[in-house]
Amino acid sequence: MSAKHVAPAVSPAAGDITALLIRRQWTHIRVSDRAALWAFPSRDAELYVPHSLRRDTLEWDGVLERIAAPTDENPRDIEKSLEQNNYDVVRYRVNASGETIPLETAATVISSAFGMLRAAATAARKPRATITNYAKTGDAIASAARLGHTEQGSFVFPVLVHVDEPPPTPVNTLDGIDQVTPESNERRVTRTLAQALSAFQKQIVTPDAQPTAKNMLPIIYAGGTRELFSKAATALAEPDIAFLETGFTWAGAEPAAEDLPTAVSIPAEAGHLLRDATRVLTDSKKQPERVFVGPIFRIEYVKDEPLGLITMTVSAMVEGTRKSRVEVPVRATQMKDLHDWMHAGTTVVVHGQLERRPGHYARLRDITAPQPLSATLEGVE
Repeated sequence: MSAKHVAPAVSPAAGDITALLIRRQWTHIRVSDRAALWAFPSRDAELYVPHSLRRDTLEWDGVLERIAAPTDENPRDIEKSLEQNNYDVVRYRVNASGETIPLETAATVISSAFGMLRAAATAARKPRATITNYAKTGDAIASAARLGHTEQGSFVFPVLVHVDEPPPTPVNTLDGIDQVTPESNERRVTRTLAQALSAFQKQIVTPDAQPTAKNMLPIIYAGGTRELFSKAATALAEPDIAFLETGFTWAGAEPAAEDLPTAVSIPAEAGHLLRDATRVLTDSKKQPERVFVGPIFRIEYVKDEPLGLITMTVSAMVEGTRKSRVEVPVRATQMKDLHDWMHAGTTVVVHGQLERRPGHYARLRDITAPQPLSATLEGVE
């Protein structure tokens, strides 16, 4: 019996190019251990895509040029379309009074950008006030992020977080089950960063409120940590910076929730609020151990029954669970809202004690009433 053929490992960049070629009606000819051959018959063009292809290399530029040539396109436009489809882009923008800023200032902003993304990648696994140990899975996502070309319009440092092409949306074949494609780990990181900064802006910066243990708690739920706000404060402390704006463009490959922030701006005058928040979170004695945050991706409900079950991709590192997902018993009276929130991609918050079940998703022991993350900010003084 012949040995089973094993498909060669393909880099994220090669996977992105492959998906692009398929969308553009290129034809797959053959594959070897090192590369795949593609053809564009209508223009008599061929292209080898190395399995180990990496962005920002001469090989990458050559592939873009060969894709663009048959249709007389600009290779940079091809690259931009890839970014729009396969990358969440976080744009860190600072003011510019002229055409340059001190190199040391730019280095501080970039270092802060990485520190903020890294903190969000760990907070995305579990809400916490301070980070004792960074999550290895979160660090892997932060380390894989790329710094794109700077853009015109003050000083813009685009950070690119790769988002894989998602699997097909599950087909609902059983009555009483509704589901959508679960959120990817990479989107969970960028979403957490966006929601944490947005919550801090709305809760603290806009009303010029003094950070306290009480009004910082919902910000912790959103993913805010001492480490994240410390890095933002470091960037704003530079004498040449008047504001730090973080813009978010969501990859087209994965649907983005309707209420995700697109830009958060914090002025230098609010730097003391970031520093005060850092001190409050440092002194925080109680971590939100029983809080789970994330979007719903599956609902099970039998008509006329008093209870239903939702499954969430949660921001929680739960031992004994698969891919940080938990099942939550809910009342049927809330079912309409839950369906609406699932299909809108709304981030929800639940509280409860976990029951671990080897081989299955963990489940909350008690019936709970999920609420949108945005609702946790309401009514907090």
